[in-house]
Parts: sequence; structure tokens; C-alpha cells
Amino acid sequence: MRDMKKQKLIIPSGVRYISEWEDYRLENYNFPHILNKVLTGCGFTEYCISNDLDLVLVSPRKFLLENKEDQHPGEVYYAKNELLKGIDYELDISKFHKDKDSNITDEDIRASVLDMKQKIKDYCNQCVMLKKPKKILVTYDSFRHVKDALQELGIFRKFQVVIDEFQSIFIDSRFKSNTELELLGHLKDVQKLCFVSATPMLDKYLDMLDEFKDLPYFELDWKTKDPTRIIHPKLEIKFTGKTMNEEAKRVIESYKNGKFESRPDLKTGGFIESREATLFLNSVKGICQAIKTNMLHIEECNVLCARTNENEKDIRKAFNYVLEKETPDLSKHPKLSRDCEVIGRIPKKGEPHKQFTFCTRTVYLGADFYSTNSRTFIFSDANIDCLSVDISMDLEQILGRQRLDENPWKNSANLYVKTTKKDKLITSDEFKEYLDSKVNKTKRLLNIYNTTAKNEEKHDLAENYDFMAKHNYYKKDYVAVNKHNGKDLMPVFNNLVLVSEIRTFEVQQIDYKDRFSVFNSIREEGYLEESSIVAKAVEEFEKISKIKDRFKYLVKFTTETKDITEDDINNFLAQIPAKYGDYYRLLGPSRIKANSYQESRIRNEWLKIHSEEKIEDDMITKIYSTFKIGEKYGKAKIKSSLKEIYTAYNFDKTAKASDLQDYFVLKNTKAQEDGIWVHGFEILGKR
Repeated sequence: MRDMKKQKLIIPSGVRYISEWEDYRLENYNFPHILNKVLTGCGFTEYCISNDLDLVLVSPRKFLLENKEDQHPGEVYYAKNELLKGIDYELDISKFHKDKDSNITDEDIRASVLDMKQKIKDYCNQCVMLKKPKKILVTYDSFRHVKDALQELGIFRKFQVVIDEFQSIFIDSRFKSNTELELLGHLKDVQKLCFVSATPMLDKYLDMLDEFKDLPYFELDWKTKDPTRIIHPKLEIKFTGKTMNEEAKRVIESYKNGKFESRPDLKTGGFIESREATLFLNSVKGICQAIKTNMLHIEECNVLCARTNENEKDIRKAFNYVLEKETPDLSKHPKLSRDCEVIGRIPKKGEPHKQFTFCTRTVYLGADFYSTNSRTFIFSDANIDCLSVDISMDLEQILGRQRLDENPWKNSANLYVKTTKKDKLITSDEFKEYLDSKVNKTKRLLNIYNTTAKNEEKHDLAENYDFMAKHNYYKKDYVAVNKHNGKDLMPVFNNLVLVSEIRTFEVQQIDYKDRFSVFNSIREEGYLEESSIVAKAVEEFEKISKIKDRFKYLVKFTTETKDITEDDINNFLAQIPAKYGDYYRLLGPSRIKANSYQESRIRNEWLKIHSEEKIEDDMITKIYSTFKIGEKYGKAKIKSSLKEIYTAYNFDKTAKASDLQDYFVLKNTKAQEDGIWVHGFEILGKR
């Protein structure tokens, strides 16, 4: 049904950004419609900001708007709370009353709203005087205030309204009470309205929502005139039984130990090292855990997440934990003060980046990262709702964040996946029974409200329903309470949450059911270009029941298949049970064959080598922690320290001071030890 409404807009060759497409004019579509950009980073937001239209850009995330405000100082007006610092309009007054640290009153909130609206009016009047278009940025939550201010000026109908990253209306509905429902209510009478995204909701979900099912749907076609504009990102997928914190620790340790991946530098003809990492954990709790586990300092980390008091408190606590562990005497190393900003901002183009950037979903919708060398690491645990990455909606956004072409890792990422545990799997019938129960309860609750005669009782019921929606996050029913209708509170069926729950079920129970399901989902989204050789090999492998025969097939496929590539082998290993890939990567086909394809012998050799490698890694970590960059050491001291380390780790080598050059860049110098100047080395950096 949706296919009948889709219209392709073919982009001319030579056009990479929307602003370069002279024939496209947003005002030609002055009716409510959906626009699928298809590509992230195609410059649609920039087009909205730079064209000559009066326009309101409505975003689900403050980070996106702050990012754009930083990039366009003086060109846009970000309508936000400036009177009550640190307080968001979307938070309910009731929450302030419960916060023991807050003395915010209802009058304070009303005064803040009036201040915001007045500043919007002042900005519009200034634009009229300067004869320039009005560009207003605002979050979903505060759109109603912008609309009110423009209506009071009598100019709202002149504005084009763009709802950016509109799939968030759908994704966030379970976690933000009825915010998205209210936004849709405030948009009902808006004529010049465009819902835009590079990852719009799946068609079947749009058709389930009255607000979207009949809207014209336009899809930008970048491929027909120039197929090279469609670049499929390269994903390296690792399935794991470990926690995401353990996997993040391995990534962070590799960077801290100076084990940087390098790739050709197209500008210089040499090589460039990835000295920065962007980690998408999608949980503030997970980020705090990573900070504490890896003993990270605020100087090393840029934490990008929602700016809430709770998040700031938790992140500050994590950094202080590290300081306390390192220096128990706080008089020598005091805690971070409350004035220290622990939640960062996205660096502008050309600004320095910290080594580790941690992100939640708050950030990866539309924001621009300008690192020249950062790799992207995505951690997805299907067993925890907030940690699972929706392959069809989230991956495209995450992979589109690095903007610089000079970054060799711009179009690649490492995805760590933990598939759904068997005890968490449920059948479609069980899920349907669960949904039916909530739907029926919702109907009963709405019926009770509608059949109650007295207005006082209706109001009391609506207040209770509103409280339950805000505090239980729709766990028991789908009742929301509308406030946008200008009348008393009105309970309604929140269909957005119902649809969101259906999608959550499909992500956890279908997309992440097992490693094969994950690969199928990724393949369908175009992130995996796989040869038919691999697909057939996986199918053949699954038919083999004996473990010994499986090892024989593994060796035969990887060594005898004509024209097989390294990517083919990696894709094959990722789709078969993990132990085969572990054995193959460490031992290789020759050692598997030498062990007569017998798992017990293969495993014993694997354990021996794996143990030795871990010991060596631990020894290298010890060396890096013993010798500090910037310090000077005498050769006798270096030799003595290395001898102790070698002995502790049973490393069969005679210690020499020159061994240090295997791990560090050194400079010959003199160092003072016990008041005597001796020959030694200054440590300039890690190798």
C-alpha cells in the first residue's frame, strides 16, 4: 500500500548536497509530507538553514541543535530556556516539586516560558529590520512555545516547519510519556510541514499510525544518475558472550597501550593512525562503568549524552571514583567540582578531540563529528532494551556521523553484538497475548473515563492516568493524557507506544534472535556485500553434524576455494558458531589440520597459545604503566625494572635497557639518579 504513495525524486548527477540541487525548492511542497533523504550527510539541514524561507527546524535532540548553532553563529536562533539554567521545558512541574535540590515554582516556569516567547518575537522583529529570513531551531518538546509566539505575531502560517529525524517520534514514545503525542497534536493544523529523515520508520509502521499513513512520501534517488554516491559502510561484526563493558575495555586498552590501527593517508601518501575512538554505548550507566573500569580521566573523555541532573551526577561520580582510587589522599587530588562540565559538547570542525568520545542515542541523530582519525565502535546487547541497536533505524545514523573524507575510517565501524538469550525468547503468540491484554485494559480505562458523568471525577481520573503514564512508562496500558487541545486533560490511546513495542519485539526476537538473523538484517539494509560463495558455504556448514567434519570443511573452504578473499573468510567465520572462528584465527588452517581435526587437541593448543598471548599482553601493559612518557630514566634503572617485569611474567629474555625502544620512542639523554648524572633515555611517546 505504501509503495503506491512513494514518489522518487531523482537527484541530478554532479549533486552531492541538497543545496547544490537548483531544481529542489522546499516551498514547492507546501503540504504535509514525508521526505526520505536516504543518505545521511546530504546537507538537508544546511539547506534549510541557508535558503531564503522563514523556517522552524524541529529536532528531537538538543545536541543536534547546539551543533548547528555552533556551526552557524548569528545565522540561526535556537529557542531554548535561558531564564532557568539547567531546566528543560519538557520536564513536568511536578518533578521540580519532588526534587529536594530544586526550589523552582510554577510561577518560575511560567515566567521562563514568557521570556522564551518574548525572545522569539524580538528575534523575528530583528530579522524584519535586517531583511533576512527567520531561522528558528527548537526541540520537539518546546515547539508549542515557538508556535504560540509566532501565532501571537500573526506570522506562523508563513513559516515552513521541518520535523527533523522524525523517526524519533516513534523511537522515544515509550520513554518520554506523551511528549511525541502532544507534538503531533500541535502539528495537526500546520500546512507547510515536512517530516524528514534518512532512516524513516519502516513502511508498515507508518501505515499503522493515523498521523502518517495517508501522507505523500518522497524518496530521494541518489543512485539512478550517479551510483557512486551510494557508499555502503563496511561493518566488522563480532558476536560475543561477554558484557559490553568487557568488549569496550578491550577497545580502550588497545588505545591506551598505543596499539593504533593504521590506514593509507590519501593526502600525504603515507599512513595515518587512529588515535581516537568514538564508542556508542547508548547507556549512561554503561559509560560510567567504562570510565571506572578503565580508570579514565575527564581530560581523556568527551561524554555526550542528555544533560540531566541525574546524568551529570552519575558521570561526575564515575570520574571522582577514578581520582579516589588513584589518589586516596583527596587533599592532594581533590574531587571534580560541581562547576566542572562533565557532559561535553561536539567539537567544531578544526577543534581538538579527546581520545575517547562516548555517545548515547541522544547524540547520534544528525550531529556532525569532525575527527580526522577516529574509529567507530558500536556495542549492541539485545538483552537490554536501551542497549540494542535497531539495525534498520540506528545503524545508518551512527555510520553517518563522521563527516570528514580525510578520515580513512569514515565509512566503517566495528559492531559488537550480543544476541538474545534463549530464556528471553518468546513466541509471536505469546507477544500477541501480551499486547491484547494491554490493549483491552486501555479500552477499559478509557471507557471508565468516558462513562463518568461528573467533571470533577473525570479530572481526577485523568490526573491519575497522567501520573501512571509518566511513572510507569506504559508498562501496563497505553493510556496517555493530552494537554494540547486547550481544554481539560483528555485521556487517549497512545498508538505510538503500541507500535514502538511491536518494533522492540521484532528487534529483540527476530533481528537479534541469533547470529544468522543479525547477518540477514544487516544484509537487507545493504551494510553487508556478501558473495554467493559465502552464503552457500554457511548453508553447507550447517548441514554437517560431526564436529571433526566441520573442521575439515572449514579448512577446505578457506584454503581450496577459488578466488576467495579475506573478507569472504571473515564473513564466513562470523556466521558459524564462534568457537570455530576463534580456533581458526589463532591457529590457522595448517595447525587445525596438524591436530587431525580433533576438537580436544585443537582446543588444548588454542588454550596454550591464548594463555601465552594474554601473559604477553599483560606484561606489555605493565611496561607501559611502569615507564611514563616525558620522564628520564638511567639505563641501569631501566634494565633493573625490565628484569623484574620479565621475571614476574616468566618472559625468557635477558633484560637490556635498549629493550625499551620496542615499546617507546626514545631519546638519548642523561638522567639524575641518587644525585648522580648517568646515561639514559627520555621517553617521547609510545610506539
